[in-house]
Amino acid sequence: MDEAWFDDEAGPIVRPYTITRGRTPGRHTRLDTATQVVTVEPRPETPRLELAPEHRFILDACMRPVSLAELAVMLAQPLGVVRVLCSDLLDHGAVFVRSPRTEVSREILEQVYRGLCRL
Repeated sequence: MDEAWFDDEAGPIVRPYTITRGRTPGRHTRLDTATQVVTVEPRPETPRLELAPEHRFILDACMRPVSLAELAVMLAQPLGVVRVLCSDLLDHGAVFVRSPRTEVSREILEQVYRGLCRL
């Protein structure tokens, strides 16, 4: 991050609500901490999306899959801010996201059980 936008005593000069332009929820509510984000290659042109430095950082960081939690740490921003930024990029086709499976089928549970029994 740019040193000019950080004050050692006050912290970041640009506040999170400024980065998201006051938006708190993104359009995509399925984005949780474990959601993996990856940049679409080749990067599409996104003329309607004003790329903030944080958007560019996400695109550069996600050349390989990175979780939302990791992005929040890398950007030193709250998870909600990263969720809104990734939602912007997702709306414009600049990133692909994959959320972890939340439902476990009976078949998977039985396979796990059989595997544990073999131990």
